[in-house]
Amino acid sequence: MWGDADYDRVALQFAPIHDDLVARLGPSPGERWLDVGTGTGEVALRVARAGVEVAAVDISEKLLAVARTKPDAERVAWELGDAEALRFDDASFDTVVSCFAVIFAPDQEAASAELARVCKPGGRLGLTIWRPEDGPHAIYQRFVPSDAISGADQWGEDVHVRGLLGGAFELEIAEGVWHLTADSPEAAWTLMTEGAPPVKALLAKLDPAVAAEFRAAMLERWAGFQTEGRVDEPRRYLLVTGRRR
Repeated sequence: MWGDADYDRVALQFAPIHDDLVARLGPSPGERWLDVGTGTGEVALRVARAGVEVAAVDISEKLLAVARTKPDAERVAWELGDAEALRFDDASFDTVVSCFAVIFAPDQEAASAELARVCKPGGRLGLTIWRPEDGPHAIYQRFVPSDAISGADQWGEDVHVRGLLGGAFELEIAEGVWHLTADSPEAAWTLMTEGAPPVKALLAKLDPAVAAEFRAAMLERWAGFQTEGRVDEPRRYLLVTGRRR
């Protein structure tokens, strides 16, 4: 699923989130960082430019291929890998980070345990997580009730994320707002159905009549967020930082 969409088009809209996440964690030269679910590498590249040694893992070779073409890509150690079974030794990294990525791992407990395992005592954690049932997910679930996005939404509940990671990390949780912007509802539809892997995969499951209903529901939603014709849809997310116990 992850390599079948033009994800970089969406990832570039996350730039303010990437900047904030990296700034909060304060990379310093000489540190070693791990970016789990790096996608097209935007977080890893920011960290590398700060003089940090960074390894970046993703489950999709297609996304890694895009990351490797970007300026300064040679500063990052890119590799194919699974968030639920990282190949690195215990306590290998000063900071472990994941931007809207580890939350999609099917086995939440295994992925959480791996984040803790590879982080040094006193090391830092940084995650971004969508708020549950925020944005268009309620519409998605009208069409595919068993959609895997539901599992990712669980991460966005404060109690749930503390249950997964609070034993290993001293956590701080802040809420932010991201804005999906597009020139029109139709442009937002094109962006998300071509660039967001879960949305593209969901659409592929639908027969043509149901797909048309889904499109109509999404266009109606985005029409409600138009200002002077331009779509500006706010969506809440959590920025979770932590210190390894």
